[in-house]
Amino acid sequence: MRRLFAVVLSALLIIGFAPVAKADIAGLTPCAENARFQQRASAADTPQAIARFDRYSKSLCGDDGLPHALIPAPTEPFAMSFIRGHEGEIMIPGVIHLYILGIIGWAGRSYLHAIKAKGHKQALHDEIHIDTVLAFNCMLRATAWPWLAHAEGQNGSLRQSDNNITVSPR
Repeated sequence: MRRLFAVVLSALLIIGFAPVAKADIAGLTPCAENARFQQRASAADTPQAIARFDRYSKSLCGDDGLPHALIPAPTEPFAMSFIRGHEGEIMIPGVIHLYILGIIGWAGRSYLHAIKAKGHKQALHDEIHIDTVLAFNCMLRATAWPWLAHAEGQNGSLRQSDNNITVSPR
C-alpha cells in the first residue's frame, strides 16, 4: 500500500497540479526588444559588461528592464528540464548549492566519526578544539559525498540499526 501511494504521489508531482508559467501572462518581453534594457545596455562600457548584456538579451525582461527568471509552478519538479535555455538560471545553481551543502554535512559527519574512533576523552576535546588537519582531510574526502553515501547505503553503515534508536516510553 505504501509503494502504491508513493507511485501515485510521484506521478501527480511529475504531471503537475498547476499550469506552467507563461511569459506573456507575466508581462515579460524578450530583453532584446525591451526599451529600458536597451537603455541600460547602451551605458555598458567595459567588455565584461557588454558580454553580460549580450547574454541577458536572450532572457525575458520586465517593465523595469531587468532580466527575470521564469520559473514553473513548484509542484512540477522536472519542469525546468523541459524549458530549454534557462538551465543556468535555476537548475544548475541549485544543483551546485545542494552539492556544496552535502560537502559541508558529510565533512562534519565524517569528522565526528573520526574523533569518536579516538576515544571518549579525546573526542570531547576534539569537539571543542577542532583538529584542523583532520577537519581538512575530512573536507577533502567529502567532495565525493554522493558516491560515499551510496556506498554506505549499500553496505548498511549509513543508518543506525533499530536497536540503537531509543524510543520514548509514552
